[in-house]
Amino acid sequence: MKRVWILSFECAGIVKVGGLGEAVYNIAKHLANRDLDVTLFIPSHGVHEKRDIKERLNLQSINIPITGHVRDRSFLPYRHPFTYKIGVQTGSLSGFRVVLFHGLNNATSSIFDEKTVYKSGVIEDKSLLLARGVSGYVDRLHDLGISPPDVIHAHDYHAIPGAVLARQKLEGYNHRAALVLTIHLLSGTKCAWKYLGKGWCGIEDMPHQVYLHGGKLETRHRAVLRNAKLKLESFGAVESDVLASVSKSYLQDEVMKQIGEGCEGKVAFHWNGCDWDRSRMLEDVIERFGADMRSTLGVVEITRRDLRRYFLTKAIGNLPPEEPIVDEERVKEALSSFKKTRSVGNGRLQPFDEDGPMALMTGRLTEQKGLDTLFKAIPGVLERVPKAKIVLLMLPLEEELGLMKKSVMVMERYKQSLRIVFGKAPSIYSLAHLASDVFVCPSKWEPFGIMALEAMATGNPVVATAVGGLKEVVLDVSQDTENGTGILVPKNDYQSLGRALASLLAVELVSERCQGATVPEQMQIRETAKAISYDVLRETALRQPSFGLKLRENAIRRVETTFRWSKTIEMLIYAYGKAIKASNSS
Repeated sequence: MKRVWILSFECAGIVKVGGLGEAVYNIAKHLANRDLDVTLFIPSHGVHEKRDIKERLNLQSINIPITGHVRDRSFLPYRHPFTYKIGVQTGSLSGFRVVLFHGLNNATSSIFDEKTVYKSGVIEDKSLLLARGVSGYVDRLHDLGISPPDVIHAHDYHAIPGAVLARQKLEGYNHRAALVLTIHLLSGTKCAWKYLGKGWCGIEDMPHQVYLHGGKLETRHRAVLRNAKLKLESFGAVESDVLASVSKSYLQDEVMKQIGEGCEGKVAFHWNGCDWDRSRMLEDVIERFGADMRSTLGVVEITRRDLRRYFLTKAIGNLPPEEPIVDEERVKEALSSFKKTRSVGNGRLQPFDEDGPMALMTGRLTEQKGLDTLFKAIPGVLERVPKAKIVLLMLPLEEELGLMKKSVMVMERYKQSLRIVFGKAPSIYSLAHLASDVFVCPSKWEPFGIMALEAMATGNPVVATAVGGLKEVVLDVSQDTENGTGILVPKNDYQSLGRALASLLAVELVSERCQGATVPEQMQIRETAKAISYDVLRETALRQPSFGLKLRENAIRRVETTFRWSKTIEMLIYAYGKAIKASNSS
């Protein structure tokens, strides 16, 4: 295996919405570090016009315009026939090649260059044009002097039409490539054959073999979609040589049950990884904020508690003018429409009045992330740890404006305890992680949970729901006090979430107060420990007051020993080898 093609809608460093972009970037980078020839195919989403992207990727236009005609589609929203003209720009990022597709006429630009990556009503069109773009690129491989791939790796349902078409076109040139499909998050998307077929995405209904039910089956592409009950992800699962996901739990509990019927013999999983380095991040934070921190707090040597006090009482309310960064216009309008209060005004916040034990949450502002459960848990947390501070750094989406408005109302209800930053806040992102005491992931489902890894890499024990990859990332300290990195709770159980969050905050507070404690302070420590709802955890914290430090060390060590990309990439290389073997056996 020498050459890998990756198809994705996201890649950090180019355009990123969530964990998918981070995963794709690291997969490509670390495969390239293994001396593999890696090429990423991605829609422009308009970023080819940004100067910093052009310079970072050293983008160059190549004179191979890809043109064609698309007939009307068989499902809403209805589109009239249109002629596409796709431009191709190539560059490089962290050792891998980037092929970026954009529009050269109005019809194509309105789709490929739409900057909202997953805009409703445009996603299907972008997926179509990605397929047409990769197909046109295959047709010009000889002219470009580029060798075909050994493996095509599709990420999520948007890349399936392009990956299947690319393999079909390569076979027309007498080259067989293995196909790997990784499902990061199931969508349940359905489509008609008219969409996938020759008139739209471009796949021809040809006889071919698929690996299903432990053996080879002769079939046609249209029959595969029909038997998949029009589910695009099921179609991709059958067409692939390996069906993968990002955790064993999500693969078994969700992917196989929903789309993997007959695919049991060709499954694999590859965790995501994390390359966050706490020491390097701390150096960067001190370089940026150190002088102001010392002046504001009146300290010389900066401790972790100083980081927290500075973050809560100043930094969170002192963002640069351009932050928080929000890309979607309707979200910007919604933020600007909120009445300015003590906590909210165009997405900017007032800092807290005082320091306190801090819980952090990050991610997309969606129902999936379990915000409703966290909001219900807040009274229980404050009852046990009255000075607790909860900070959410969330990325709002157009389709979740209702949830954003609800979140604002909750924040106003808990003015002394809750702050929510809506949008990207890169200036304080590292500081927030280094300052927090506990990280919380109340997700209703979570294929992997990269945010939990990032938290653990910065020394945060994690309270998480026992779903998907979170069950594999977090080791429950109530079951294993020696190696534990957090607490797992049932999903949608706000009472359990509140008890767990308060317990870990109290453990960290005990650890904070135990340093050189006097007799009165020792009495306060025992009083603080009453907030710990788990007997084994409370007894351990009282017997070993510095136990909170051990939890933080456990979290960092687990990432270092198990979830570095240099280690988890081995799982992906195994999946590639399995796919090549299956492909060659046909």
